[in-house]
Amino acid sequence: MTKNISTPSQQTTQSRLFQRVTFGALVFLSLAGVMAFLSKSHPKWFQADFSSDAQMESRSADFEQGLAAQFTKVRGQDSVWAIRIPEKDMNEWLASRLPKWLEYQGKSAEQFNRKVQVRCQQDHLEIAAENSWGVGVIEITPKIQSATKDNVTVATLNLEPTAAAIGALAIPAFIISSFGPTDMFESLQKSEFRLADGRRVKVQDIEVLPGEIRMQLQTSPTKN
Repeated sequence: MTKNISTPSQQTTQSRLFQRVTFGALVFLSLAGVMAFLSKSHPKWFQADFSSDAQMESRSADFEQGLAAQFTKVRGQDSVWAIRIPEKDMNEWLASRLPKWLEYQGKSAEQFNRKVQVRCQQDHLEIAAENSWGVGVIEITPKIQSATKDNVTVATLNLEPTAAAIGALAIPAFIISSFGPTDMFESLQKSEFRLADGRRVKVQDIEVLPGEIRMQLQTSPTKN
């Protein structure tokens, strides 16, 4: 019986092929490990241990009532007004009041039990939402822009995400809808609110600054 004996040239080729396959596998595993690490991390500004207590609950309730009072205030002819919303107040509200708001909206327990935090930077807002697999982050640059529908031009508040990440791993912004808490902002897309008495409140301008959001609004003096 004749045995197949590898020549030195064949052995060298096989050795090189094995080395390349091994090297490729190690590179793939390394990249996978780095991506897993990045996706499981969270932004340095995100406070994973940030939680509510009785005092925060009380402050957030006052903050919520204060906003409601400003939006529903009868302003007469002086219909243009401004408001400043500090980042600290938003994060306390998100920690203590958002779970109840989401539960009231019929969201699942998984949705209203997750942590959501915001950070205001120059011209943009970062929103981080905690999930079982990590922390998803979206970046939004709010701006008023004109939109035409059915030959009617109206002002809209554009809140489309401009960037996104899972942990520290950047991802395309268009796939963040599965984890981003964008549903909280859907009611703002038309830049106008109708009050219970028929008056309308319109967002005329919005500015994001480090640590706060500033808005200029106008309340219609009469019901329409």
